[in-house]
Amino acid sequence: MPQPEPSTAPRPPRVSVIVPTLNRRADLLDFCGSLLAQTVRPHELIVVDAGQVPDMEAALQAALAGSGVALVYRKSRAGTSLQRNIALELVSGEFVLLCDDDLLLEPPYIERSLEAMITPLQPPVGCVLGTFSSPGRPRGWRQRYFKAFRMTHAAEGDKPHQTRIGTVRWLVAPSKVVQIPVASGGRTLYRTACFEGERFDEFLPGYTLNEDVELSYRIAKRWSIVQTPHARCFHKRSGEGRVDYGDRVSRLIYSQFYFFGKHAKKGPIELTEFVWNNVGTAIFYTGFGLAKGKPSEAKAVLRGIAKGYGRCLRQLRGLEQR
Repeated sequence: MPQPEPSTAPRPPRVSVIVPTLNRRADLLDFCGSLLAQTVRPHELIVVDAGQVPDMEAALQAALAGSGVALVYRKSRAGTSLQRNIALELVSGEFVLLCDDDLLLEPPYIERSLEAMITPLQPPVGCVLGTFSSPGRPRGWRQRYFKAFRMTHAAEGDKPHQTRIGTVRWLVAPSKVVQIPVASGGRTLYRTACFEGERFDEFLPGYTLNEDVELSYRIAKRWSIVQTPHARCFHKRSGEGRVDYGDRVSRLIYSQFYFFGKHAKKGPIELTEFVWNNVGTAIFYTGFGLAKGKPSEAKAVLRGIAKGYGRCLRQLRGLEQR
C-alpha cells in the first residue's frame, strides 16, 4: 500500500511569550484569556513569578488547559530585568514576545506582529513594537515642555526620534509600519536571535525603568526595529503597582543617567543637553509634587527627586574613586 507523502506545508513560527509578574493574579489570568484569543497562538507562555500568590501556577495551568500553549513557570526574587533574563534562558521558540502582566492583546496581535517582521529593511527587522489602543498623551503646554527640555514624550505622526542623550519621542498612533530607533517593553516581539549575547542590564534593584530602551538600543546596532499600528493592545495599568510615584521618579532620573553614562558621547553639546534635560526634569516633578496638594504625596515626589539624584551622585563618586 503506498505511503502518503509527507506534508510540505511550512511549520508555523513558534512564539515564546515572556511575562514577569508580582502578585497580580487577576491581571495575569485576564492576560491569558487575551493570549488564547489570538489568531496565531504562541508555542509557550513563560511566567517568572516574584509574588506570593500560593496557587498561581495551578491557576495558570487551568487557564491554559487544552489550549496547546505550554506553561513554563519559575519563581524568582523581584526584578523586571532579572525575571526577564531568567525567562530568556528558557525560550524554545524562534520569536519572543515580551509582555507586561496587566496587558490585554487584541486577537490579531501576534499575527500582525509577525507580518511586520518581514518589512523589507536592511538590516532585517528583529523587533516589532505594537501600539496601545488607548495611550496616555501629554498635550498642550506639557508636550511642548517635554519637547523643549529633551524629555521623553509621546507624539502624533510617523516621526519617532531618540535624542543624543537617549530620551525618546514615542509614536502613539502611527499611520503605517514605521522604523523606530528603540522599543519600549511590555508589548514587543523579538526574533530570538536578537538575544544572542544580549540580556537586560540589571542596573536598578527590583523594578527597573527604561531597561527596554537600553536593551533595544544595543540590539538596533544589528537589527532594524519597527512599530506597527496593526498589532494593538490595551494596558490596564493595574492598581497593584510596583512602586509609588516618588520612587518611580527617582528611577526615571537614574535610568536616564545610566543610559547617558553608558551610551552617549560626552561632548559639549551632549553634556549641555543632558544638564538641560535634568533642569527640566527637576522643575517639572518638583512642581508636580507641590501641586499634588496633599503634603504626604508632595513629600513623596520630592523625596523621589532627592533619591534619584543622590543615586547618580553616589555613582559619580564611585567612578571618581576608580
